[in-house]
Amino acid sequence: MDIKVSGKQLKIGKSLINYAKKQLHIINNKYLLRPTSAYITFTKEHNEFKCEALLHLSSGLTACCTGKGREIYDSYQKSILRLQKILRRHKRKIRKHHHISEKLNMELQ
Repeated sequence: MDIKVSGKQLKIGKSLINYAKKQLHIINNKYLLRPTSAYITFTKEHNEFKCEALLHLSSGLTACCTGKGREIYDSYQKSILRLQKILRRHKRKIRKHHHISEKLNMELQ
Protein backbone atom coordinates (compact mmCIF):
# COMPACT_ATOMS: atom_id res chain seq x y z
CA MET A 1 0.00 0.00 0.00
CA ASP A 2 1.32 3.40 -1.00
CA ILE A 3 0.88 5.95 1.83
CA LYS A 4 1.62 9.64 1.33
CA VAL A 5 1.42 12.08 4.23
CA SER A 6 1.85 15.77 3.43
CA GLY A 7 1.04 19.22 4.69
CA LYS A 8 -0.24 22.27 2.86
CA GLN A 9 1.85 25.24 3.97
CA LEU A 10 2.69 23.22 7.07
CA LYS A 11 5.75 21.20 8.04
CA ILE A 12 4.96 17.65 9.09
CA GLY A 13 7.33 15.90 11.49
CA LYS A 14 8.57 12.34 11.17
CA SER A 15 6.71 11.24 14.29
CA LEU A 16 3.35 12.31 12.81
CA ILE A 17 4.15 10.58 9.51
CA ASN A 18 5.11 7.36 11.31
CA TYR A 19 2.00 7.59 13.51
CA ALA A 20 -0.27 8.03 10.48
CA LYS A 21 1.32 5.10 8.64
CA LYS A 22 1.07 2.89 11.72
CA GLN A 23 -2.63 3.69 12.17
CA LEU A 24 -3.37 2.97 8.51
CA HIS A 25 -1.61 -0.39 8.73
CA ILE A 26 -3.71 -1.24 11.79
CA ILE A 27 -6.88 -0.38 9.86
CA ASN A 28 -5.65 -2.42 6.90
CA ASN A 29 -5.09 -5.48 9.11
CA LYS A 30 -8.47 -5.03 10.80
CA TYR A 31 -10.71 -4.78 7.73
CA LEU A 32 -8.63 -6.66 5.10
CA LEU A 33 -10.06 -4.70 2.15
CA ARG A 34 -6.80 -4.49 0.14
CA PRO A 35 -6.23 -0.72 -0.13
CA THR A 36 -4.00 0.36 -2.99
CA SER A 37 -3.09 3.89 -1.90
CA ALA A 38 -3.73 6.39 0.86
CA TYR A 39 -3.25 10.16 0.87
CA ILE A 40 -3.33 12.18 4.09
CA THR A 41 -3.09 15.96 3.92
CA PHE A 42 -2.86 18.34 6.87
CA THR A 43 -3.73 22.03 6.65
CA LYS A 44 -4.09 24.84 9.15
CA GLU A 45 -7.21 26.98 8.95
CA HIS A 46 -7.34 29.97 11.30
CA ASN A 47 -6.89 28.44 14.76
CA GLU A 48 -7.52 24.76 14.00
CA PHE A 49 -5.98 21.94 12.02
CA LYS A 50 -7.74 20.05 9.28
CA CYS A 51 -6.88 16.51 8.16
CA GLU A 52 -8.12 15.10 4.87
CA ALA A 53 -7.76 11.35 4.36
CA LEU A 54 -8.33 9.64 1.02
CA LEU A 55 -8.13 5.85 0.69
CA HIS A 56 -8.43 3.91 -2.57
CA LEU A 57 -9.47 0.26 -2.37
CA SER A 58 -8.86 -2.41 -5.00
CA SER A 59 -12.64 -3.03 -5.11
CA GLY A 60 -13.12 0.46 -6.55
CA LEU A 61 -14.26 2.31 -3.44
CA THR A 62 -12.65 5.66 -2.71
CA ALA A 63 -13.17 6.67 0.91
CA CYS A 64 -12.69 10.37 1.63
CA CYS A 65 -13.10 11.99 5.03
CA THR A 66 -12.01 15.06 6.96
CA GLY A 67 -11.44 15.91 10.57
CA LYS A 68 -10.92 19.21 12.36
CA GLY A 69 -9.41 19.88 15.75
CA ARG A 70 -7.32 22.30 17.76
CA GLU A 71 -4.44 19.80 17.85
CA ILE A 72 -3.05 18.14 14.73
CA TYR A 73 -3.32 14.65 16.26
CA ASP A 74 -6.96 15.31 17.21
CA SER A 75 -7.82 16.23 13.64
CA TYR A 76 -6.13 13.06 12.43
CA GLN A 77 -8.01 10.90 14.95
CA LYS A 78 -11.35 12.38 13.90
CA SER A 79 -10.68 11.68 10.24
CA ILE A 80 -9.48 8.13 10.97
CA LEU A 81 -12.59 7.38 13.04
CA ARG A 82 -14.74 8.50 10.11
CA LEU A 83 -12.62 6.41 7.73
CA GLN A 84 -13.09 3.34 9.93
CA LYS A 85 -16.84 3.89 9.91
CA ILE A 86 -16.88 4.06 6.09
CA LEU A 87 -14.78 0.88 5.80
CA ARG A 88 -16.88 -0.97 8.38
CA ARG A 89 -20.07 -0.16 6.47
CA HIS A 90 -18.50 -1.13 3.16
CA LYS A 91 -17.36 -4.49 4.54
CA ARG A 92 -20.81 -5.15 6.02
CA LYS A 93 -22.35 -4.36 2.64
CA ILE A 94 -20.00 -6.83 0.91
CA ARG A 95 -20.74 -9.57 3.47
CA LYS A 96 -24.49 -9.05 3.25
CA HIS A 97 -24.45 -9.12 -0.54
CA HIS A 98 -22.31 -12.27 -0.56
CA HIS A 99 -24.63 -13.96 1.95
CA ILE A 100 -27.75 -13.10 -0.08
CA SER A 101 -26.24 -14.40 -3.32
CA GLU A 102 -25.32 -17.72 -1.64
CA LYS A 103 -28.86 -18.03 -0.30
CA LEU A 104 -30.33 -17.46 -3.76
CA ASN A 105 -28.03 -20.08 -5.30
CA MET A 106 -29.10 -22.66 -2.72
CA GLU A 107 -32.78 -21.94 -3.37
CA LEU A 108 -32.34 -22.28 -7.13
CA GLN A 109 -30.69 -25.69 -6.83
